[in-house]
Amino acid sequence: MLELKGVVAGYGGFDILHGVNLEVRKGEIVAIVGPNGSGKSTVFKAIYGLIKIRLGDVVFENQNVTSFGTQDLLRAGIAMVPQLSTVFPSMSVYENLELGMYLVKDKAQVKRRINDIMELFPRLAERRAQNAGTLSGGERRALEIGRSLMLNPRMILMDEPSVGLSPILTNNMFLQLQELQKTAGITFLVIEQNARSALKIADRGYVIQRGLVSHTGTGSALLADDEVRRSFLGG
Repeated sequence: MLELKGVVAGYGGFDILHGVNLEVRKGEIVAIVGPNGSGKSTVFKAIYGLIKIRLGDVVFENQNVTSFGTQDLLRAGIAMVPQLSTVFPSMSVYENLELGMYLVKDKAQVKRRINDIMELFPRLAERRAQNAGTLSGGERRALEIGRSLMLNPRMILMDEPSVGLSPILTNNMFLQLQELQKTAGITFLVIEQNARSALKIADRGYVIQRGLVSHTGTGSALLADDEVRRSFLGG
């Protein structure tokens, strides 16, 4: 579904990624883990056109999207949830969800889609008129995920979704991703510092070190790998 082929990218003429190859198959949850500074978030930015790819290609559903901008990627079927909060605190939950369909002018269609999202996230339905700034951290993350679903994407790219969440809220958030994978058929690529939590729910994972993939396998296999455990999992 999504494939990176020899991607070289970085900032200001300095390469962070040195030829990254990875694949995300339809219906999977794939986790990218690794130490700080390894290039995980640079992968996110390279895929989503936030930095320039110097060499290599990004292919989505057999279409080369290497040079696509953000709106082009949304239209192609890839949504994103960035690391930093993108909730508008002075706007209501409902208004925040509306922004997820800013490309659509049909108000009736937008309303139907919001109702669909609120069925998936009953907590958001309970708080539909509430300002987003009053939500808990977990509810804000749910709102961001819900907003990313507004355009019916086939894939969601998430950068460090557990940032700022307690262990309990992190676990609940990852369980939500598994539920969306099963019920809505969404494919997820999750870049995550919390390697243990991410690999527990991942069908497959990639470990990135120094801008290259060092290990790959099923989530359970990586959790059981002695070298991965010693290097990234604390034991």
